[in-house]
Amino acid sequence: MRIGAPREVAAGEARVSMTPASARDLAKLGHACLIEAGAGVAAGFTDAAYEDAGVTVVPDAATLWREAEIVTKVRPPMDAELGLLREGQTLISFFYPGQNAEALGRAKDA
Repeated sequence: MRIGAPREVAAGEARVSMTPASARDLAKLGHACLIEAGAGVAAGFTDAAYEDAGVTVVPDAATLWREAEIVTKVRPPMDAELGLLREGQTLISFFYPGQNAEALGRAKDA
């Protein structure tokens, strides 16, 4: 599987859903990992650290969402991100379904 982590777009969010260490663990299980350029910077991880871990750094969110079979996020997806979700793709994130029923419906219908 191709597992991707986009840059978190929520204001003030410094976390990233994939670290270089977790990407190495996923690679040991046979998965390929992708990360959006700059996604780990606020959490202290450079693009070079991801590349050293065998992660493919992609230039933008659209490329990541297009190429990943599984997308991981920390925060619930924003409307623009839900527009990038495609049929058959898996999204793993905190979602808070009680607070985001409309977004959950959009994700389910993708």
